[in-house]
Amino acid sequence: MRVCLLQPPRPGGRGTNLLPPMGLLYLASSLERAGHEAALVDAALRGLSGAELARAIADCSPDILMVTSFTSDVAVLARELPSVIDMLPEGTRLWLGGPHASCRGPAAFEDLPFFDAVFVGESEETAIHALTALPSEVDIPGVIWKSHPSPVKPSSIADLSTLPLPAWHLAPPGCYRGLPNGVILRRLPYAPVITTRGCPYGCTFCAGFRVTGRKIRHRPLEMVWEEIELLRKNYGVKEIHIEDDNFTFDREYAMAFCREAIDRRTGLLFSTPNGVRLDRLDPELLGAMKRAGWYVIHCGIESGSDRILKSVRKDTDTAAIRKAIAMIREAGLPVAGYFILGLPGETREDIEKTISFASSSGLAWAHFASFLPIPGSEAGDAYIARHGIPGGSWDTFHNTACPAPPDGMTAAELKKLQRNAFTSFYLRPGPIARSIPLLFHRGLAGRLARRASAYLLTNRTRSGGESR
Repeated sequence: MRVCLLQPPRPGGRGTNLLPPMGLLYLASSLERAGHEAALVDAALRGLSGAELARAIADCSPDILMVTSFTSDVAVLARELPSVIDMLPEGTRLWLGGPHASCRGPAAFEDLPFFDAVFVGESEETAIHALTALPSEVDIPGVIWKSHPSPVKPSSIADLSTLPLPAWHLAPPGCYRGLPNGVILRRLPYAPVITTRGCPYGCTFCAGFRVTGRKIRHRPLEMVWEEIELLRKNYGVKEIHIEDDNFTFDREYAMAFCREAIDRRTGLLFSTPNGVRLDRLDPELLGAMKRAGWYVIHCGIESGSDRILKSVRKDTDTAAIRKAIAMIREAGLPVAGYFILGLPGETREDIEKTISFASSSGLAWAHFASFLPIPGSEAGDAYIARHGIPGGSWDTFHNTACPAPPDGMTAAELKKLQRNAFTSFYLRPGPIARSIPLLFHRGLAGRLARRASAYLLTNRTRSGGESR
């Protein structure tokens, strides 16, 4: 069968925070191995919408259109899909996968009624089973058919060694020259790589476990390095971003990866932009990461208030975080911290503590997102149960729009605190000095300008998607 895989367009056109769609690339290679044809339409990369998007998909003549979606993509998909459907061959089926499908389950049909099936969890195997069963809509673990929309248990790949390498021929890394996960990037082209799946932690604001589960599973290191060497030799990749939720959870696995990187002497740089747990680091591991090619350590700090850290179940406190940051700096690595402002129960005083903590803890970079009530997360489900979907629709589901301020605070007040957080952190001599070289990096100044323009446009229109 011919399967068209769609990465949704971004509101306002081509996005600036562009990443190769790893989920679709794994799905594409699995489809190809099973004898199906897979085509990728990355509408975010190509800036497609309206008639151009509909034509690009129709040109694939698909039997199946399979779409991945974050919750932030729902509004734009609701606007774009009717014109797409009008140009599809008769009988084309529409299937939805990705984070929103996994987090919403049967409710995804309410958000996007165009779809015939919703895939929950990891879909590389279930998609093949569903294609094989057609035209029957038989019960398949992880698949919800619109004809009988009942909740199902998420599907999971027990052995990651059974997956083929991602279909990089459909998304050459050199095409993705935006700003991935912020602006901390040394070399182009870069490529994301996944070495593990799963997260055992219970942070209340996160729904990642709905897609990849709680159990950590590892790809064999020989497969990981086969992919990295493919990216380096065939696509000229110079920097690898390990996009795991918990790369350092298994210390021995992380150490083995670093030893291999050191021994191979590839000259590649490495980064873990999704962040690592500070309590899973030690001086020996940090030294190995630095020698392997790491040039920054990202970490999810979330809050500078011990009360809030406890309420969201981070299992740490500010004293331990300060100590860990100092340890990382002693290893010769700068630290980038991620924070969430407006978490449930948070007060202005808590947010002020976070702003102060960020500036006083020794961080080199900081990012301040506003809380998003992500469906499937404990905090998100509680918010939606109490208040409904923010603003009554998914149009404002973006952390620069501050759609879900805590009780006693308006969105405008939270937005002002968010601006204050950025200005108080970056308008200091150290961050300014670190930013100057970025302005002379080839092509980076333009990308920074586009990122700033997109940020301002998002704030003005209050439309957009999760930070990705």
